[in-house]
Amino acid sequence: MSAGEPKHVRMTGWFDPGVMARTAAMLAAANIFGRHSDTRLIEALGNQPQGIVDYSTATGDFWIDFVADIGDGWNPTYAIAQALAQPALTLDAADGSSVLTSSGNVLVFGGDEVYPYPSRDRYAQNTEAPYVAAFAGAASRPDLFAIPGNHDWFDSLIAFSRSFCRPEKGFAGCRTRQTRSYFALRLPQDWWLLGIDLQLGADLDEPQVKFFQTVARELDDQSKIILCVPEPHWIYECAYPNHTTYQARTLTHFEREVLGRPVRMFLTGDLHYYKRHADASGVQKIVAGGGGAFLHPTHRPDTTILREGFEEQASYPLPTQSARLAWRNLLFPVLNPRAALLPAIVYALSAWFASARLALADIETFPVALHSALNVAVRDPFCGLWLLFVIGGLVFFTDTHSRWYRLLGGGLHAVAHLFAALLVAWAAMRITVMLLHLTYGQPLQLLAAGLLTFIGGAIVGSLLIGVYLLVSIGMFGRHYQEAFSSLRIQDFKSWLRLRITASGALEAWAIGIDRVPRRWRREQRGSTDTWLADDGRATAPRVVDYFSVRR
Repeated sequence: MSAGEPKHVRMTGWFDPGVMARTAAMLAAANIFGRHSDTRLIEALGNQPQGIVDYSTATGDFWIDFVADIGDGWNPTYAIAQALAQPALTLDAADGSSVLTSSGNVLVFGGDEVYPYPSRDRYAQNTEAPYVAAFAGAASRPDLFAIPGNHDWFDSLIAFSRSFCRPEKGFAGCRTRQTRSYFALRLPQDWWLLGIDLQLGADLDEPQVKFFQTVARELDDQSKIILCVPEPHWIYECAYPNHTTYQARTLTHFEREVLGRPVRMFLTGDLHYYKRHADASGVQKIVAGGGGAFLHPTHRPDTTILREGFEEQASYPLPTQSARLAWRNLLFPVLNPRAALLPAIVYALSAWFASARLALADIETFPVALHSALNVAVRDPFCGLWLLFVIGGLVFFTDTHSRWYRLLGGGLHAVAHLFAALLVAWAAMRITVMLLHLTYGQPLQLLAAGLLTFIGGAIVGSLLIGVYLLVSIGMFGRHYQEAFSSLRIQDFKSWLRLRITASGALEAWAIGIDRVPRRWRREQRGSTDTWLADDGRATAPRVVDYFSVRR
């Protein structure tokens, strides 16, 4: 790769031990320190003032692009960025018709602008570099606004603020006009686009409340509001029916007490697909998180009917496609090779502790070995504590808000792994003694058996994780996050394109790319370089949903 050429990063391996450990540490730190030091307050004190950005005098159709959950692998992130940068896109619809759309006057990033965790280098490499390449040589660029998601908050918003809240710097050659992690845009025909920051589910900070109270005084009876929020609480409430999110209560307060009027359209990402719900009055709740991160399932949980009468209007990809993709969890060891390290270590240690007091006669047959291992677990406090540690870890891992489901599901998952670990260890000991003719209990035999158990644990343990995730999402609708992050699917990417017409209507096209390119070729156009798709299997952007909101 030549100097100055953007690095074509791969999709994040969410089950890689290093990624899991660092993500958990950063999330814990963000939650702990965020409770005692609100970065939004410091930002409000230290930054230059922010006012309403006024586009109300723009003539002709006004276009807005909304994209969320970007900055993961190069292929999907650049595929979306390149499509956004085109001055015009002619799109095919499901009914065979075509429609001509224009690039946005405004581009909005709806949260989670980088993966797996934020830093100066990751924003530059994973997020900004694809957009720099996409907009290279463009005759015009949109104004860019962004709200932070949970991943942006992992470093207390430091890298996000550096990237998007410095108007003198800009982003990927696009003008940025916000100085805070929230914004308000006055659009033509009395439409308003507001973006709020809820800091990992926290309340609205006082400067943010005062800012939007000022905005509310500019609204009249005909004003129509599009609200960008960090998370789709309406989906999470459906996934966990007995759980009401704090964000839902905060947004209700924001509508009633701060704005003093209902919101016509909610826009968010966080879940990496496209879904639209609407109620009888035409209020839209839209998840458009297909900007580049791994695909989330659309078939689980079932979101056909939401609270307060909202019904599902469109979904991309289709739930039937999503259900078929879930079967790829049977390839978990292949798709997540680094993740094999954890079960390999657990299996090897479990076998070591269980076999430390076993004689040759205790491993003659597997039932005998199982009985002997259980005796050791009961009589040896250290071995028993290890088993409780393994069981506790997998119970904690279980995705549910039901205590009994967590205990039962996590317990069965743990028992399956411990049983498999003993079976792998017993087979390893039999192989080393019976086939390799090593003396049982001698260092060479123990090392050979340990190595075989480590390798077997990597394969069998990883496969069991994949089966567990497949059963969890297929039968119980749980672990939808883990069951699809493990697949690292870079296809079915999407964004939302909005148009405000001269009549005041708002039209919206959800645009999807079924298969993003895997290969690119570099081409020089004048003084700039661009990357073009070099993959015959890649598909062009197409319309996956269309709707309109009248005055």
